[in-house]
Amino acid sequence: MSSADMDLKSLYAQRFRDVYAYKKQKIWIVLCRHFFQKFIPRECVVMDIAAGNCEFINAIEAKEKIAIDANPGIRDFAKDGVNIINDSFFHLDKHTDKKCDIIFASNIFEHLNSKEDVITAIKICYQYLVPGGKLLILQPNIRYTGGAYWDFIDHKIPLTEKALAEAGELCGFTIKKIIPRFLPYTTKSSIPQSPALVSLYLKMPFAWYFFGKQSFLVMEK
Repeated sequence: MSSADMDLKSLYAQRFRDVYAYKKQKIWIVLCRHFFQKFIPRECVVMDIAAGNCEFINAIEAKEKIAIDANPGIRDFAKDGVNIINDSFFHLDKHTDKKCDIIFASNIFEHLNSKEDVITAIKICYQYLVPGGKLLILQPNIRYTGGAYWDFIDHKIPLTEKALAEAGELCGFTIKKIIPRFLPYTTKSSIPQSPALVSLYLKMPFAWYFFGKQSFLVMEK
């Protein structure tokens, strides 16, 4: 294991401690069941390009599920039936040429080194989607987070929903949906704090305007 891998594993272990990680898993089950699943047919192939602790890919229902993450800890979290690629998304061509129906990208682009890397990553998503396939992006929006955007040491690139939409169009995508304010900044935010509150929050879009600091975008190839 390289020192970079060890640092990444240590960072995530510190950030997502056991009790918080368990609560986060429960929240993602509700998010997938009551929101994300409606964008993801159950007979499709889904790829999560920054799977982290696999909360999304474990909870979503799909015919085939692929999880990619550079953190070696991914193997500790993925459930049976999830195909694991333990590497950077930028090295995807070394591992597969599989075309997917859906690619999910949650809280990844702010960690890249440059806006050029953001565009390259979106181009890779385009390459690995079937015609008509969709890229779903959940992304902290610096327009609404303000200075809190930089509270995480590994955040590097400031992004808004408009910047991501423009990048998607430059890469050939058609923007099908933009929700500028959707989820709170992190699952540590004051609202929502439990699966029951998450379920209620998802049913109250007017509340998103007050608490939503992450954007949600749907791009179609």
